[in-house]
Amino acid sequence: MRYFILLFLLFLTGCFSASPIYIETDSGLHDVEEEIMVVEVVAEATVPVQFSVLYAALDVTGAMYEPQHGAYLGVWLRPDITKAAFESRADKKHAVFVLEHTIGDEFPATWILQSIAAQAAPLIILTIDEGQDDFPLTEIASFAYELGSYNLPAFIVFNPIQNETDTCAVDYVLLFRYARIFFQTYAPMTVFVWHGYCNTATAESPFYPGHDVVDWVSIKALAPQGAEGFLVDIPNYITPFYQNFQEHKPIILLPLGVSHFSRRDYVYRVPQAAEELVRVYNVLRDTFPRIRMVIYADNGISTSWWDDFGLSREDPMIKAYGMAVADDHFLSRIEAGGIEGPMLMRSPLHGYYYQGDIFVDQEIFSSRPERLIPSATKEINDRRYVNAADIDFIKIVADHSRRVIYVY
Repeated sequence: MRYFILLFLLFLTGCFSASPIYIETDSGLHDVEEEIMVVEVVAEATVPVQFSVLYAALDVTGAMYEPQHGAYLGVWLRPDITKAAFESRADKKHAVFVLEHTIGDEFPATWILQSIAAQAAPLIILTIDEGQDDFPLTEIASFAYELGSYNLPAFIVFNPIQNETDTCAVDYVLLFRYARIFFQTYAPMTVFVWHGYCNTATAESPFYPGHDVVDWVSIKALAPQGAEGFLVDIPNYITPFYQNFQEHKPIILLPLGVSHFSRRDYVYRVPQAAEELVRVYNVLRDTFPRIRMVIYADNGISTSWWDDFGLSREDPMIKAYGMAVADDHFLSRIEAGGIEGPMLMRSPLHGYYYQGDIFVDQEIFSSRPERLIPSATKEINDRRYVNAADIDFIKIVADHSRRVIYVY
């Protein structure tokens, strides 16, 4: 019976923050470096245990301010709580604060100065009032000029739409591209963000302005709660959008929210919400490496069910949040960006730990026809899997604590 020795080793610095766990097989340990710590012997699994699979992509280019690893921590606050007060309660400094602003309104100079004082980058959701001219170019140019005068990193989520039905795609894209020109000219330190209108949006959507004018992309991720539990599993919900964009752009969750109260039945479920919040942040950390910013909704945002996603009015929620974001993966300061080396991506396929072995979906190797893939496979849940111990041309690393397989 083969025993696996789990080893901590910092590998591919800048690509992920967790120390991966190396596997010793009959053929020996792969690329072991200087410092090795034996932490436990894993008991054999009697039923297949599903693992996520992350792979190293060599041809993905990092974006402006994209960190070497981790995700910027952000929050969208209620107007009655200060940035300092929230950070004190969460016991964590935040890299980003959010403001929603309508083009044509007075420039939010005071709020920008407050963000500077908090040593945080502003993320401004810039909306177009329905009563305005469809192309308020003068007002957009004026806003970009004023923002650029502060000479600071900023994120602009420009004119997000809620759905496709009420908007002309051609006009939407044209306005987005015009606005990007103004911000490039007057506020070159600004990241331009396209907000996905649904979790299945793709770069082929008629509403996507194009890779050349989009720096980052974002999507809303809210989990309403009912009597039978949460109506949305956030990791599963965001997966299609994530898979569609991870090789093109860094991704923002804007906002993320876990409900602890809904008027469907007028019942508070704070303990369940606190537990779910911690779980979601852990899953984002472990298996969504190109989610580079997570903004929590403490702003009183509502859904059609009038859920309460807030943190600051419920002590168990803010304490759970503080525990969830304490990990170094969640970053408190904006970085210059410029990722070097391979970047981790999430495979749509997965692997298993079963009977003492790690198995990876055979299809993962289909793009490597020049390599000899072992003919011996194992069927698990109606798919064919290859034993990692039989692969000698690709490094395969398993982190059992996080149920993640890394394929290099």
